[in-house]
Amino acid sequence: MLDLILLDTHLPSSNLPYLFAVFAISWVVLFGYLFYVNRRQHELRKEIARLQKILEQDPKEE
Repeated sequence: MLDLILLDTHLPSSNLPYLFAVFAISWVVLFGYLFYVNRRQHELRKEIARLQKILEQDPKEE
């Protein structure tokens, strides 16, 4: 009886919920990272535009 219980818990089909959970968590982490990178890129572009405006307003004095 114990052999059947142990065999049943090690079948590949019994691991499907865990596989799905890891798969779903991986996608959530990926989309979270992509959102963070996109947000940071947007902030950097705004900062570059702001710095370019400052450089255009004040010509170099030598």
